[in-house]
Amino acid sequence: MSTSVVRHPGEFRWETRLLGLVTLILTVIGIASSYSSGTYKQKWFDEATQQGVAALIGGVLFAAAAYADYRTWRKLALPMLIATLVALLAIGIVAVRWRGVPAPGVVGKIFPAVKGAHRWIQAGARIQVGEIARFTLPAWLAATAATLGARLRDFNTGFFVPITAVGLVCALVALEPSYSVATTLGVIGMTVLFTAGAKLHHLALAALIGCVALVLVLKLDPVRHKRHDTFKGSAIECVTDTQECQALIGFGGGGIKGVGFVNGSQKLGFTAEVYSDYMLSVIGEEWGFVGVVFVAICFALFCWMGFRIALTAPDPFGTYLASGLTVAVGVTAFMHAAVVTWLMPSTGLTLPFISVGRVSLLLYLLSAGVLVSIGRQRGKPARTK
Repeated sequence: MSTSVVRHPGEFRWETRLLGLVTLILTVIGIASSYSSGTYKQKWFDEATQQGVAALIGGVLFAAAAYADYRTWRKLALPMLIATLVALLAIGIVAVRWRGVPAPGVVGKIFPAVKGAHRWIQAGARIQVGEIARFTLPAWLAATAATLGARLRDFNTGFFVPITAVGLVCALVALEPSYSVATTLGVIGMTVLFTAGAKLHHLALAALIGCVALVLVLKLDPVRHKRHDTFKGSAIECVTDTQECQALIGFGGGGIKGVGFVNGSQKLGFTAEVYSDYMLSVIGEEWGFVGVVFVAICFALFCWMGFRIALTAPDPFGTYLASGLTVAVGVTAFMHAAVVTWLMPSTGLTLPFISVGRVSLLLYLLSAGVLVSIGRQRGKPARTK
């Protein structure tokens, strides 16, 4: 007669503590970088204060999520996804109707157009709903996959519904347009379904359809098509008037140790949106190779802990949710770094925990707290219903 061995939660404690420490370090780096990136506009106080306030509020969310039972998110998953879809649909209608031009009256105030795109809802703070989908989509997919179980391997009765939801969310985000966020959401969705045991040829078919759709919309969108052509044209020889080139100059200009905190020059108007889309360029110039490697190690540790938590989660929902939230951070950080190092065209993706963005920081800290919650439950006896 065999008895199941229940591992003591203390055996896993170092993983959740390390994840929490890495999250704190990345958040502090973000506050410092927001201060530095705001100095050239004499907005260092505003930038650092806003990021600091978001970090404090996010810290409360992190602690609340870490000590709450992560299974609560399974009950909230469907309402959260429905709310996300409704908001994305409203933004999509405005985006198609006005095509980047400010809408008149109240509509324009609620759904502002920023640099030719409708991606935000103005509700006190400017909220990018696509960022919220990075949490709500994997939460719903994890809950759905856990409910479906082995049926997920059947296309008609299992796989079709979740992959359709992924496609719908990605399509609505692409309407804004925000192809980089749509791509990220697609990767997150595929990761959760892969972790849940979906058949590889089903995932391959979905990935193929998604890639073909992305290529087509990039060809049809004149702004993104021009950006892609500019990237190809400057891939061999740096075109100094492109922001990608300026970001690369800043990234490599720091050498080994960097030019020193707040002493970078590329943020002085040479690189647009340096405080968000090219934050790693600021770190590379001011902190040098050492600083970039340190940040890369922090993200690697975060993803390592996240996947370790996913592998040892108490239940399938915890496994799927942890994998989705972890890959959301990892893929976004990788794509941001790829843009700064000139491996891909500019996408507008921020660097998690570090780039300026209050709502984005809140969501990443919430996600980290949920990962800690899943980790804290490991080794404990399963709850009886």
